[in-house]
Amino acid sequence: MFINIRRRLVILNTAVFLLVFSILGTWLYIHMQYQLYHNTDEVMIQAQKQVLYSENPAELLENDHLGSQYDYDDKITYLLWSAPNKFLGQLPKQSLPPELVSQFQYSSDEQTIRTVNIGDRSYRALQFKYTPKDSDTPIMVCLVKSLKDVQGALRSLMWNITAGIVIGGFVFVFAGLFLAGRALVPIRNSWERQQRFVADASHEMRTPTAIIHAQTEMLLRHPTHTIEEESPQIAIILKESKWMGRLLEDLLTLARSDSNQLQIAPSSIELDSLLLELAEQFKLLADTKGIIIETVVQKPLLLWGDGGRIRQLLTILLDNALKYTPSGGQIKVAGRYQGPSVYISVSDNGCGIPEADLPNVFNRFYRGDKARSRTEGGTGLGLSIAQWIVEVHGGSIRIHSEINKGTQVELFFPPKKNVNRIRGQGRI
Repeated sequence: MFINIRRRLVILNTAVFLLVFSILGTWLYIHMQYQLYHNTDEVMIQAQKQVLYSENPAELLENDHLGSQYDYDDKITYLLWSAPNKFLGQLPKQSLPPELVSQFQYSSDEQTIRTVNIGDRSYRALQFKYTPKDSDTPIMVCLVKSLKDVQGALRSLMWNITAGIVIGGFVFVFAGLFLAGRALVPIRNSWERQQRFVADASHEMRTPTAIIHAQTEMLLRHPTHTIEEESPQIAIILKESKWMGRLLEDLLTLARSDSNQLQIAPSSIELDSLLLELAEQFKLLADTKGIIIETVVQKPLLLWGDGGRIRQLLTILLDNALKYTPSGGQIKVAGRYQGPSVYISVSDNGCGIPEADLPNVFNRFYRGDKARSRTEGGTGLGLSIAQWIVEVHGGSIRIHSEINKGTQVELFFPPKKNVNRIRGQGRI
């Protein structure tokens, strides 16, 4: 699959490069053509002014006065006709063969600049009507300049552009291979993560499905038994179905977060009240295990964000701390302003997480340590969801842990003005 994608990316990148290079080359050619023709026309207009300044072009032609300007006019040939279309002569003399002179005669009396193609040669011609001061008879003057140098320069430029495109084509292929390889790195990594995610999810679903299937078959073997007699099997089915429901809900949350389909509704949150409320709720469970929950919360403590998601985040952290803190242990919940940020900490003195596993604790279904084990009732997705909630609020999450000493999770949230900026960027 990736081979075909890479091939298509190479073709696409090469085609785009060639297209851009061709457009630039075409633009350069057109610009140079315009500039060269414009410069030629400017030279001819200057020569026209010299003719108009003369008192009698016919006399100047005879006296060869214009010939003295031959170098200045950049090899311009002067052709003169009388009003009845009688050819008077040319300067420099014999510059053009007589059979070519008629090609430059134009029937219109209006001033015009045009290109005349004769065989494989091209000329630029400026024709205008001029009436001498001592005569009422108009004279048609045609200034002719060969475009040999212009066409030579354009031809050379065209060959250079063509050679550049051909050579660039090979370079673009290698550049396309390099860019395609770089572009496929995140795609391949994303694909591998997705494959692992699907495999892990399938593995997680297989066990409760098998248990529910087995327990249901055992119920069917004894159709005459009462619910009380089969209550142990029914309890197992209920437990596993609840666990599957929680897993599916977590999977749906992560899938929607990956596709940016989850909507976040920000508002002002009284974080101090929320922390104290959740701590009281978990104290009921902590008392059954002999665990003490201590709270140190600054009042008032406000946070701008989605109240439901922040509650879900704190519930995940408190649930993990309660699960992996032994009887007689302690959990500490802290909340305060730390500079411009809102700081939250949930710490315990439980079993801790090995240092080697800390970089992977936010990976989905990671099983490197006890804190990610399904035997404790978790789905292995809690910290992944917690990380997403923190990041979508523009905050950061850090975990510090030591084996048999405990774990501390720290949260940092930006002030409201920064969250508003994030919201304006579409993240909230």
